[in-house]
Amino acid sequence: MFLQKYNKEELKDIEKIGVIMFGLLGDVILRTPVIHALKELYPDAKIVALVDPIGKAVLEHNSDVDEVIVFDRKKEKNKLKQNLKKIASILRVRKERFDLLVNLYNAGLSRPMIFFSGARYKLGFCKQKSKYLYNIVNECSDDRLKEEQSLYNYMISIVEALSDKEFSLKPVFEVRKDEEKAMQEYLDSFGYERDRLYTLNLASSKEDKILEFEKYFFIVEYLYKEYGFIPAIVSNPSQEYLQERFVNEYMKKSDIPHIKLKSLPLGEVAVVIKLTRFIVTPDTGLMHLAIALDSYIFTIFTYTHPVFVDPENEKFISVYEGFDEGVLYQKQDISKEHLTNKLNALISRFFA
Repeated sequence: MFLQKYNKEELKDIEKIGVIMFGLLGDVILRTPVIHALKELYPDAKIVALVDPIGKAVLEHNSDVDEVIVFDRKKEKNKLKQNLKKIASILRVRKERFDLLVNLYNAGLSRPMIFFSGARYKLGFCKQKSKYLYNIVNECSDDRLKEEQSLYNYMISIVEALSDKEFSLKPVFEVRKDEEKAMQEYLDSFGYERDRLYTLNLASSKEDKILEFEKYFFIVEYLYKEYGFIPAIVSNPSQEYLQERFVNEYMKKSDIPHIKLKSLPLGEVAVVIKLTRFIVTPDTGLMHLAIALDSYIFTIFTYTHPVFVDPENEKFISVYEGFDEGVLYQKQDISKEHLTNKLNALISRFFA
Protein backbone atom coordinates (compact mmCIF):
# COMPACT_ATOMS: atom_id res chain seq x y z
CA MET A 1 0.00 0.00 0.00
CA PHE A 2 1.49 3.35 -1.15
CA LEU A 3 0.83 5.36 2.00
CA GLN A 4 1.73 2.62 4.47
CA LYS A 5 4.50 3.67 6.85
CA TYR A 6 6.96 1.36 8.61
CA ASN A 7 8.74 1.72 11.92
CA LYS A 8 12.15 0.07 12.34
CA GLU A 9 10.59 -2.79 14.32
CA GLU A 10 8.44 -3.70 11.30
CA LEU A 11 11.24 -4.02 8.74
CA LYS A 12 12.02 -7.58 7.68
CA ASP A 13 13.65 -9.72 4.99
CA ILE A 14 16.10 -7.05 3.82
CA GLU A 15 18.44 -8.87 1.45
CA LYS A 16 19.37 -6.15 -1.04
CA ILE A 17 20.07 -2.49 -0.20
CA GLY A 18 20.60 0.37 -2.63
CA VAL A 19 22.27 3.57 -1.48
CA ILE A 20 22.01 6.71 -3.61
CA MET A 21 25.16 8.77 -3.05
CA PHE A 22 25.66 11.07 -6.01
CA GLY A 23 28.10 13.95 -5.69
CA LEU A 24 31.76 14.93 -5.74
CA LEU A 25 34.69 13.13 -4.12
CA GLY A 26 34.17 14.59 -0.65
CA ASP A 27 30.41 14.01 -0.80
CA VAL A 28 30.90 10.31 -1.44
CA ILE A 29 33.58 9.85 1.23
CA LEU A 30 31.59 11.52 4.00
CA ARG A 31 28.67 9.15 3.26
CA THR A 32 30.74 6.01 3.72
CA PRO A 33 29.98 5.81 7.49
CA VAL A 34 26.33 5.22 6.52
CA ILE A 35 27.27 2.28 4.29
CA HIS A 36 29.42 0.87 7.09
CA ALA A 37 26.49 1.19 9.51
CA LEU A 38 24.15 -0.54 7.04
CA LYS A 39 26.62 -3.41 6.74
CA GLU A 40 26.67 -3.74 10.53
CA LEU A 41 22.87 -3.78 10.68
CA TYR A 42 22.39 -6.14 7.73
CA PRO A 43 25.64 -8.17 7.40
CA ASP A 44 24.11 -10.70 5.00
CA ALA A 45 22.46 -8.15 2.71
CA LYS A 46 23.95 -7.15 -0.64
CA ILE A 47 24.80 -3.43 -0.63
CA VAL A 48 24.79 -1.57 -3.96
CA ALA A 49 26.07 2.01 -4.22
CA LEU A 50 24.56 4.29 -6.89
CA VAL A 51 27.12 6.95 -7.77
CA ASP A 52 28.52 9.45 -10.26
CA PRO A 53 31.78 8.37 -12.00
CA ILE A 54 34.04 9.73 -9.21
CA GLY A 55 32.20 7.55 -6.71
CA LYS A 56 33.53 4.37 -8.27
CA ALA A 57 37.12 5.34 -7.42
CA VAL A 58 36.07 5.94 -3.81
CA LEU A 59 34.12 2.71 -3.34
CA GLU A 60 35.58 0.09 -5.69
CA HIS A 61 37.73 -1.44 -2.91
CA ASN A 62 35.35 -0.74 -0.03
CA SER A 63 34.64 -4.10 1.65
CA ASP A 64 31.20 -2.89 2.82
CA VAL A 65 30.06 -2.43 -0.79
CA ASP A 66 29.16 -5.44 -2.93
CA GLU A 67 28.49 -3.57 -6.18
CA VAL A 68 28.91 -0.05 -7.55
CA ILE A 69 26.57 1.20 -10.28
CA VAL A 70 27.75 4.35 -12.08
CA PHE A 71 25.29 6.83 -13.60
CA ASP A 72 26.13 9.51 -16.13
CA ARG A 73 24.21 12.57 -14.89
CA LYS A 74 26.01 15.02 -17.18
CA LYS A 75 23.45 17.32 -18.82
CA GLU A 76 22.77 16.88 -22.51
CA LYS A 77 22.13 19.84 -24.82
CA ASN A 78 19.32 17.93 -26.50
CA LYS A 79 16.32 17.91 -24.14
CA LEU A 80 14.85 14.70 -25.57
CA LYS A 81 18.18 12.92 -25.14
CA GLN A 82 18.41 14.25 -21.60
CA ASN A 83 14.93 12.96 -20.70
CA LEU A 84 15.61 9.57 -22.27
CA LYS A 85 18.79 9.28 -20.22
CA LYS A 86 16.86 10.08 -17.03
CA ILE A 87 14.25 7.45 -17.85
CA ALA A 88 16.96 4.87 -18.52
CA SER A 89 18.57 5.65 -15.14
CA ILE A 90 15.24 5.30 -13.33
CA LEU A 91 14.52 1.98 -15.05
CA ARG A 92 18.03 0.79 -14.15
CA VAL A 93 17.26 1.34 -10.48
CA ARG A 94 13.85 -0.32 -10.76
CA LYS A 95 15.46 -3.36 -12.39
CA GLU A 96 17.55 -3.94 -9.24
CA ARG A 97 14.42 -4.72 -7.16
CA PHE A 98 15.86 -3.36 -3.91
CA ASP A 99 14.33 -4.37 -0.60
CA LEU A 100 15.61 -1.11 0.92
CA LEU A 101 16.56 2.04 -0.99
CA VAL A 102 18.32 4.80 0.96
CA ASN A 103 18.59 8.33 -0.45
CA LEU A 104 21.71 10.15 0.78
CA TYR A 105 21.59 12.68 -2.06
CA ASN A 106 18.09 14.11 -1.63
CA ALA A 107 17.90 16.15 -4.84
CA GLY A 108 17.41 16.00 -8.60
CA LEU A 109 17.33 12.55 -10.20
CA SER A 110 17.36 10.74 -6.86
CA ARG A 111 13.73 11.64 -6.17
CA PRO A 112 12.16 10.03 -9.28
CA MET A 113 14.53 7.10 -8.73
CA ILE A 114 13.00 6.62 -5.29
CA PHE A 115 9.43 7.16 -6.50
CA PHE A 116 9.61 4.64 -9.35
CA SER A 117 12.04 2.18 -7.73
CA GLY A 118 9.51 -0.38 -6.60
CA ALA A 119 11.59 -0.86 -3.43
CA ARG A 120 9.65 -2.28 -0.49
CA TYR A 121 11.25 0.16 1.94
CA LYS A 122 12.37 3.70 1.10
CA LEU A 123 14.37 5.80 3.52
CA GLY A 124 15.22 9.50 3.46
CA PHE A 125 16.45 12.10 5.95
CA CYS A 126 14.10 13.57 8.52
CA LYS A 127 12.76 17.08 7.84
CA GLN A 128 13.47 17.00 4.13
CA LYS A 129 11.52 17.94 1.03
CA SER A 130 9.34 15.37 -0.75
CA LYS A 131 8.79 13.42 2.45
CA TYR A 132 5.89 11.58 0.78
CA LEU A 133 8.44 9.57 -1.25
CA TYR A 134 9.56 7.57 1.78
CA ASN A 135 7.73 4.92 3.75
CA ILE A 136 10.13 4.37 6.67
CA VAL A 137 9.25 6.60 9.61
CA ASN A 138 12.11 9.02 10.29
CA GLU A 139 11.09 11.72 12.73
CA CYS A 140 13.18 14.36 14.46
CA SER A 141 12.65 17.67 16.25
CA ASP A 142 12.20 20.84 14.22
CA ASP A 143 15.60 22.23 15.26
CA ARG A 144 17.53 18.94 15.00
CA LEU A 145 19.37 19.79 11.79
CA LYS A 146 20.22 23.27 13.06
CA GLU A 147 21.84 21.79 16.14
CA GLU A 148 23.80 19.14 14.24
CA GLN A 149 25.37 21.10 11.41
CA SER A 150 28.26 18.70 10.84
CA LEU A 151 27.70 16.84 7.59
CA TYR A 152 29.02 13.67 9.23
CA ASN A 153 26.38 13.88 11.96
CA TYR A 154 23.74 14.74 9.40
CA MET A 155 24.57 11.76 7.18
CA ILE A 156 24.72 9.18 9.96
CA SER A 157 21.47 10.47 11.48
CA ILE A 158 19.55 8.72 8.69
CA VAL A 159 20.39 5.35 10.27
CA GLU A 160 18.44 6.26 13.42
CA ALA A 161 15.30 5.28 11.53
CA LEU A 162 16.70 1.73 11.37
CA SER A 163 18.37 1.26 14.75
CA ASP A 164 18.87 2.83 18.19
CA LYS A 165 22.57 1.92 18.09
CA GLU A 166 25.20 4.65 17.77
CA PHE A 167 27.54 4.29 14.79
CA SER A 168 30.99 5.67 13.99
CA LEU A 169 31.26 8.93 12.05
CA LYS A 170 34.68 7.99 10.65
CA PRO A 171 34.67 7.74 6.85
CA VAL A 172 36.01 4.62 5.14
CA PHE A 173 38.61 4.35 2.38
CA GLU A 174 40.63 1.17 1.89
CA VAL A 175 44.18 1.28 0.51
CA ARG A 176 45.48 -1.60 -1.62
CA LYS A 177 48.79 -3.24 -0.69
CA ASP A 178 50.13 -3.12 -4.26
CA GLU A 179 49.42 0.62 -4.51
CA GLU A 180 51.14 1.20 -1.17
CA LYS A 181 54.27 -0.64 -2.31
CA ALA A 182 54.35 1.25 -5.62
CA MET A 183 54.01 4.62 -3.91
CA GLN A 184 56.72 3.80 -1.36
CA GLU A 185 59.12 3.16 -4.24
CA TYR A 186 57.91 6.27 -6.10
CA LEU A 187 58.41 8.61 -3.14
CA ASP A 188 61.76 7.04 -2.24
CA SER A 189 62.98 7.64 -5.81
CA PHE A 190 63.19 11.39 -5.06
CA GLY A 191 65.86 10.79 -2.46
CA TYR A 192 64.18 12.42 0.53
CA GLU A 193 63.45 10.75 3.85
CA ARG A 194 59.73 10.03 4.03
CA ASP A 195 59.60 11.37 7.59
CA ARG A 196 60.37 14.80 6.18
CA LEU A 197 57.56 14.76 3.59
CA TYR A 198 54.04 16.16 3.79
CA THR A 199 51.29 16.30 1.17
CA LEU A 200 50.36 19.71 -0.22
CA ASN A 201 47.02 20.06 -1.99
CA LEU A 202 46.29 23.37 -3.72
CA ALA A 203 42.96 22.62 -5.36
CA SER A 204 39.32 22.56 -4.36
CA SER A 205 35.97 22.19 -6.11
CA LYS A 206 35.29 25.93 -5.84
CA GLU A 207 37.63 28.85 -6.43
CA ASP A 208 36.51 30.63 -3.23
CA LYS A 209 37.94 27.72 -1.19
CA ILE A 210 41.47 28.15 -2.56
CA LEU A 211 44.05 30.10 -0.56
CA GLU A 212 46.20 32.67 -2.36
CA PHE A 213 49.41 31.17 -3.75
CA GLU A 214 51.52 33.74 -1.91
CA LYS A 215 50.20 32.40 1.41
CA TYR A 216 50.60 28.79 0.29
CA PHE A 217 54.23 29.56 -0.43
CA PHE A 218 54.55 31.22 2.98
CA ILE A 219 53.37 27.94 4.54
CA VAL A 220 55.83 25.90 2.45
CA GLU A 221 58.73 28.22 3.24
CA TYR A 222 57.95 28.32 6.96
CA LEU A 223 57.60 24.54 7.29
CA TYR A 224 60.92 24.01 5.52
CA LYS A 225 63.01 26.71 7.17
CA GLU A 226 61.67 26.19 10.69
CA TYR A 227 61.10 22.43 10.74
CA GLY A 228 62.73 20.89 7.66
CA PHE A 229 59.52 19.56 6.09
CA ILE A 230 59.34 19.10 2.29
CA PRO A 231 56.09 19.26 0.26
CA ALA A 232 54.88 16.56 -2.11
CA ILE A 233 52.57 18.65 -4.29
CA VAL A 234 49.42 16.95 -5.60
CA SER A 235 48.23 17.29 -9.18
CA ASN A 236 44.41 17.32 -9.17
CA PRO A 237 42.45 16.08 -12.21
CA SER A 238 41.15 19.06 -14.28
CA GLN A 239 43.10 21.45 -12.01
CA GLU A 240 46.64 20.43 -12.95
CA TYR A 241 47.32 24.07 -13.85
CA LEU A 242 47.35 24.95 -10.14
CA GLN A 243 50.23 22.59 -9.40
CA GLU A 244 52.04 23.67 -12.57
CA ARG A 245 51.70 27.37 -11.82
CA PHE A 246 52.66 27.08 -8.16
CA VAL A 247 55.77 25.05 -8.97
CA ASN A 248 56.87 27.34 -11.83
CA GLU A 249 56.11 30.69 -10.20
CA TYR A 250 57.14 29.92 -6.62
CA MET A 251 58.98 26.66 -5.99
CA LYS A 252 61.48 26.82 -8.88
CA LYS A 253 62.45 30.35 -7.89
CA SER A 254 63.24 29.27 -4.34
CA ASP A 255 65.84 27.00 -2.80
CA ILE A 256 63.18 24.83 -1.16
CA PRO A 257 63.27 21.14 -2.14
CA HIS A 258 59.93 19.72 -3.25
CA ILE A 259 58.26 16.86 -5.09
CA LYS A 260 56.01 17.62 -8.03
CA LEU A 261 53.78 14.55 -7.99
CA LYS A 262 52.72 13.08 -11.30
CA SER A 263 49.03 12.66 -12.01
CA LEU A 264 47.90 9.76 -9.82
CA PRO A 265 44.67 7.75 -9.49
CA LEU A 266 42.75 8.31 -6.27
CA GLY A 267 44.02 5.16 -4.57
CA GLU A 268 47.64 6.21 -5.06
CA VAL A 269 46.92 9.76 -3.87
CA ALA A 270 45.48 8.17 -0.73
CA VAL A 271 48.72 6.23 -0.23
CA VAL A 272 50.79 9.41 -0.59
CA ILE A 273 48.68 11.03 2.12
CA LYS A 274 49.06 7.95 4.30
CA LEU A 275 52.85 7.71 3.84
CA THR A 276 53.64 11.40 4.46
CA ARG A 277 53.58 13.08 7.85
CA PHE A 278 50.51 15.29 7.35
CA ILE A 279 48.49 17.07 4.67
CA VAL A 280 48.00 20.80 4.06
CA THR A 281 44.77 21.28 2.13
CA PRO A 282 41.77 23.53 1.62
CA ASP A 283 38.27 22.31 2.45
CA THR A 284 37.94 19.67 -0.27
CA GLY A 285 37.65 15.97 -1.07
CA LEU A 286 41.25 15.18 -0.12
CA MET A 287 40.54 16.52 3.35
CA HIS A 288 37.77 13.93 3.77
CA LEU A 289 40.08 11.28 2.32
CA ALA A 290 42.74 12.20 4.90
CA ILE A 291 40.14 11.89 7.68
CA ALA A 292 39.38 8.37 6.48
CA LEU A 293 43.10 7.56 6.54
CA ASP A 294 43.48 8.88 10.09
CA SER A 295 46.12 11.37 8.94
CA TYR A 296 47.17 14.65 10.53
CA ILE A 297 45.33 17.39 8.68
CA PHE A 298 45.96 21.14 8.39
CA THR A 299 42.80 22.43 6.69
CA ILE A 300 42.48 26.02 5.49
CA PHE A 301 38.91 27.36 5.47
CA THR A 302 38.69 30.46 3.29
CA TYR A 303 34.90 30.73 3.08
CA THR A 304 32.95 27.85 4.65
CA HIS A 305 32.64 27.39 8.42
CA PRO A 306 34.49 24.25 9.59
CA VAL A 307 31.47 23.24 11.69
CA PHE A 308 30.15 21.56 8.54
CA VAL A 309 33.00 19.07 8.34
CA ASP A 310 34.30 18.82 11.89
CA PRO A 311 35.32 15.16 12.30
CA GLU A 312 35.67 15.57 16.10
CA ASN A 313 39.25 14.38 15.68
CA GLU A 314 42.24 15.78 17.56
CA LYS A 315 44.43 15.26 14.48
CA PHE A 316 42.40 17.88 12.61
CA ILE A 317 43.46 21.54 12.73
CA SER A 318 41.04 24.14 11.32
CA VAL A 319 42.59 27.35 10.00
CA TYR A 320 40.40 30.45 9.64
CA GLU A 321 40.31 33.99 11.03
CA GLY A 322 36.76 34.04 12.38
CA PHE A 323 33.09 33.94 11.48
CA ASP A 324 30.45 36.34 12.75
CA GLU A 325 28.03 34.69 15.14
CA GLY A 326 25.43 32.66 13.28
CA VAL A 327 27.23 33.11 9.94
CA LEU A 328 28.32 29.92 8.19
CA TYR A 329 29.77 31.42 4.99
CA GLN A 330 32.13 34.37 5.23
CA LYS A 331 35.27 35.27 3.25
CA GLN A 332 38.36 34.71 5.39
CA ASP A 333 41.40 36.97 5.08
CA ILE A 334 43.87 34.69 6.84
CA SER A 335 46.96 36.54 8.00
CA LYS A 336 50.50 35.18 7.87
CA GLU A 337 50.70 35.64 11.63
CA HIS A 338 47.65 33.41 12.07
CA LEU A 339 49.11 30.81 9.69
CA THR A 340 52.36 30.85 11.68
CA ASN A 341 50.52 30.26 14.97
CA LYS A 342 48.53 27.39 13.51
CA LEU A 343 51.59 25.79 11.90
CA ASN A 344 53.43 25.93 15.22
CA ALA A 345 50.38 24.33 16.87
CA LEU A 346 50.43 21.55 14.27
CA ILE A 347 54.08 20.74 14.86
CA SER A 348 54.08 21.12 18.65
CA ARG A 349 50.91 19.07 19.06
CA PHE A 350 51.82 16.16 16.84
CA PHE A 351 55.54 16.14 16.06
CA ALA A 352 57.39 17.74 19.00
